[in-house]
Order: sequence, then structure tokens, then C-alpha cells
Amino acid sequence: MTYLQQVFDETLRKYPIVDPLQRNAQTDCIIPGTNVTIKKGQTVLVNVLGIHYDPKYYPNPEKFDPERFSPENEKDRHSCAYLPFGTGPRNCIGK
Repeated sequence: MTYLQQVFDETLRKYPIVDPLQRNAQTDCIIPGTNVTIKKGQTVLVNVLGIHYDPKYYPNPEKFDPERFSPENEKDRHSCAYLPFGTGPRNCIGK
């Protein structure tokens, strides 16, 4: 069943259920490397599709490649580089 799960995961990477994620900032925050400040309570949108197609996390992102989700390829990936259902306490109930 492992390979079938990899196919599901790759499909959801290319076609995520949720995009964008919407959250409200819990505290004031300065985005590192910029002078942009996000104020507490401000709405923040996270571009899931942009993350899922970022070659930094997924080389050749347009290609359908279930091997991206093999245990050896998945172990070093950032935990927020795969968000097909969102994340945190308000992630998709279908997860």
C-alpha cells in the first residue's frame, strides 16, 4: 500500500484541497530579511500551491513523481512543504 499512498500524496501535492490557507497573526512579526511587519490580528494568506510547486522543495515540480514521497525522499523535507489539507487546529476535516 506504500506506493499507492505515494501516488495519493503526489496527486494532492499537485492539486491540493486547500489554497490558500488563511490565518490570523497571533503576535506582531517582522518577516526575516525584510522590513515588512505583520500586525497581531492581521490576516495572513499562505500560498499552498506556490509551496507545492517550489523547486527548492520539489525538483521538477510539474512532473508527476510519486517517488517524491518515498520514505528516503520524504525524511529531509521541511514539515511545512506539504500542506494539501492545511495545517494546525483548523486543517481540513477530511484529513
